[in-house]
Amino acid sequence: MRTVYSYIRLTLASWMFLGGVALQFLPSAGALERESRDRERLLQSVPVENRAEWVRSRDLEDGRSEGYIKFSGVLIGGVGFGMALFEAAYVCARSSRHCPLDTV
Repeated sequence: MRTVYSYIRLTLASWMFLGGVALQFLPSAGALERESRDRERLLQSVPVENRAEWVRSRDLEDGRSEGYIKFSGVLIGGVGFGMALFEAAYVCARSSRHCPLDTV
């Protein structure tokens, strides 16, 4: 039964790793927002002297949120990868005497 639980943990860890990698390549909310702001800039009624500061502050906010998403992806992917390696080694050691990890 331990081996079954280990395979379940290995599957979950692999999903975490793939989810973390997927977060690195998704179009970010910041990129989508910047794209929509390009269209808004043509229609804005913000005074000219305040417009540059407003755009800079919005881009800074979006850049930070995009950075947090990427960092979360790295963190989730790293934890999943570590768990997957641990569980693979455990399953390999429990299930056979001729484990490829023994030759290392």
